[in-house]
Amino acid sequence: MTTSRVATCQFEPSLGETAANIESIAELASGLPETVEFAVFPELCVTGYDLTDVSTVATPVPGPITDRLSAVARDSGVALVVGLPEADEKSVYNSLVYVDEHGVVATYRKRRLWGAEADHFAAGTGPVTVETPVGTLGLLLCYDLNFPELALEYGREGCDLLAVSAAWRQSFERDWRLLCRARALDGPCYVVGSNHVGTQAGRRHAGDSCIAGPRGDIVAKTTDGNGVASATVSLRTLSEARRKNPVRESRERTRVRPE
Repeated sequence: MTTSRVATCQFEPSLGETAANIESIAELASGLPETVEFAVFPELCVTGYDLTDVSTVATPVPGPITDRLSAVARDSGVALVVGLPEADEKSVYNSLVYVDEHGVVATYRKRRLWGAEADHFAAGTGPVTVETPVGTLGLLLCYDLNFPELALEYGREGCDLLAVSAAWRQSFERDWRLLCRARALDGPCYVVGSNHVGTQAGRRHAGDSCIAGPRGDIVAKTTDGNGVASATVSLRTLSEARRKNPVRESRERTRVRPE
């Protein structure tokens, strides 16, 4: 990895309108700079965030929905990290998929379910990483961000970036960017955070999607007038941040190992 760009994209999904939401994803992806390797979109953005309907809108992965997302990735030249409700033979999961022009590369299932989510989704069981042209990427969903131990698992996996897809409410707005910055500093790594904007099912979302650098600073963010932000990911910046803040080495030295 030398230098490449990543992006965060936010929009207001229409509840249950899968075709319209995929069209919104396509529109945002098509407008990204050519140097962007992957773009992160919000939690459950394919269907909108509505827990009352997840069992009927959940989709197999891979399946027709991810096939359509793969076509968007092919047309735009950008891999996509997208939140959707996933159905397998036994359960429904709040999932995050990494999709490129060839199809589904990885699927992450949310491990820390917020409130009533636990009544509708089964919990995932472990971290998921993806080797991307930008570096090793770890996947998280919304409330997962509150748990540093989940992000630290990705540090042990050598992740250079974390993608965090969220439906973060405005009432917790101050926590969102603080936690993105904290997890970036914990890494040290880049954190690409994508959040919903607008109101769905009575929930008012905060927007404020951002990219945090490995020193814990915000290096790019969306604004009210622009639902897309991108930033360069630099190996030199990562290396320098890890030299100044050698927490990965210190953690490894101090880990208690079984006899």
